[in-house]
Amino acid sequence: MAYTVTWTLTRPDEGTALPTIASISAANKSESDTALSDAGATKGYEVDGLVTKVVYVFPDKATHDALDFSGVADENTVRSTYKQALVDAGITCKIEDSEGATIADF
Repeated sequence: MAYTVTWTLTRPDEGTALPTIASISAANKSESDTALSDAGATKGYEVDGLVTKVVYVFPDKATHDALDFSGVADENTVRSTYKQALVDAGITCKIEDSEGATIADF
């Protein structure tokens, strides 16, 4: 059964743009996309006004759990920089999985 992880990003107003991974590290974006694709995962977007959902779909939870981004370029820097960019812009982020678990909420 498919396993999903959904990022719900809510901007404070229309003038606030979502930061992008590519703007922090193009190498990280490319390598992360390849790792996801190689694992059989897909990524889709749903936009409704100020709310953008990024939905990652994995073949199953085990595939998600086995994914390892430690060798991806700039991974630690991108994670911390992206989170800080969201916080600085006043964008809230809630990450939940298809089993009802909250992975992050800031």
